[in-house]
Amino acid sequence: MKNKSSLFIKGFKHTALITFLSRITGFIRDVFLASFLGAGIHSDIFIIAFKLPNLFRRITAEGALTSALLPIYTLLKEKKGIVFANNFFKVFTFRVIICLTILLAIFEIFMPFIIYLLAPGFANEDMLLNQIILLSRITIFFMPLISIVALLGVVTNISGRFWAIATTPIILNICLIFACFFIKEEEFLKSLPLALATVTAGIFQIIFMIIIIKKFNILKMEIKSTKKQKSEDTNNIKFYIKKTWTKFMPAAFGGGILQINLLVDTILASLLGFGSVSYLYFSDRIAQLPLGIIGIALGTSLLASLSISSAENDAKQFSKQLTSSFKIGLFFSIPSSLVFILFPDIIISVLFERGEFGLNEKYQTVTALIAYSIGIPAFIILKSCQPAFLAEGDTKTPMYIGIVMLLLNITLSLILMKYLSHAGIALATSLSSWIGCIIYIIILFKNNKIQNILILVIYSIKIFLMSSIMILVMKFCFYQISTFQIHKTITLFLIIISGLLTYFLTCGFLRYIPQELLKNQKTKTIES
Repeated sequence: MKNKSSLFIKGFKHTALITFLSRITGFIRDVFLASFLGAGIHSDIFIIAFKLPNLFRRITAEGALTSALLPIYTLLKEKKGIVFANNFFKVFTFRVIICLTILLAIFEIFMPFIIYLLAPGFANEDMLLNQIILLSRITIFFMPLISIVALLGVVTNISGRFWAIATTPIILNICLIFACFFIKEEEFLKSLPLALATVTAGIFQIIFMIIIIKKFNILKMEIKSTKKQKSEDTNNIKFYIKKTWTKFMPAAFGGGILQINLLVDTILASLLGFGSVSYLYFSDRIAQLPLGIIGIALGTSLLASLSISSAENDAKQFSKQLTSSFKIGLFFSIPSSLVFILFPDIIISVLFERGEFGLNEKYQTVTALIAYSIGIPAFIILKSCQPAFLAEGDTKTPMYIGIVMLLLNITLSLILMKYLSHAGIALATSLSSWIGCIIYIIILFKNNKIQNILILVIYSIKIFLMSSIMILVMKFCFYQISTFQIHKTITLFLIIISGLLTYFLTCGFLRYIPQELLKNQKTKTIES
């Protein structure tokens, strides 16, 4: 690959665009869920049942499997050739499928115990607990399906087709939206159609990825070789498979720490009574909009490009791409954070306040959104920090930092939830993410992966000032529009447009927009 920066920026743009469409369908999905289930017992049941397979989706599709496999697959392509790398991938995938099948059986057998751990607050509610167990035994089938999708996404990302894996969540969202129309008020288990739709979506996602891989001939067929060569390849493949597995668990913990913390949030929220799990879910869905569009896109494309730089020992290019990723993350995350903190009421009202989702649910969700929004820049920066270690095969450092973040999150949650209820749990996640972010940056600076940290500090201040100007304009427009008693949906649309125009015009005039985003990246798709 001649221009690794082009691969990174191209990958970021493509992934961000598709992920934006995915988040739009995700919001439509959540609007339907809020309308049909509300924010109470029925929504809590499905959210808890969906939490475990969704955790695997986040860790595999956006974390551990990709983080452990992609750098080794890239290295093998560079050092041993495409055919060997693809043969390794096929053998590894087969073994993963066997492990997932065994893991699925374990989950099915011990599901009651697992649900007790996930929702200890419902331990005395036998009927609700049985409903959650039943749904979870259905939704857990999504876990092996999405893990296979994530594996197939590794080869499409390396080939430069980042849009393929980014498209798969849209399939899930469409299936869940469609399932909402089968929810009936008189049903014993209202969210059963949603559980079935989750598994159906996993099957459709695999079919979609297989079609893409076949269409572009990404995994080439094995060429004929001598018996001696086959024996040597088999031994080498076994060695690299073992190496990948040794990196998987640390990568799962380090790369998926945010999702693990959100799982902890759900467990603790179940202790606060009905509705708290749902308040955190709906607020997290909004707070993760910039994380999903920007953070995941940065992490996915950066890991692929940094893995190539690492394989070629190109330290200068490595540092350049990492710095660019930080700037792009700051450019989008700081204004997003301020908007969600200062305009949470109208955002929640427009998106969710209808049907079963009433005024009390809105106010409870607003407090959680403010708390989560404080951590948005940290959530996104973490997604840029982790690939810097994972690309070089270092999965232990992210794991150790992840352990620190997890312990901090639990400790702070137990303290803050006494005073702020479910919002305290959300605030603890934000604060622990900021501390983890600071630790990452210090280590990267000491290892000379970030050559000039002062540039990033100054850039952060500039973006904060531009974001503050944007907020002032939005506040002015909001108060002016409010005097005309225009519908709240139109009001939200107008203040967002005014904010976007102000921010991009001022940043463009002062040349604060990351220049990489403005360049016309011309790079050929990488062939496997």
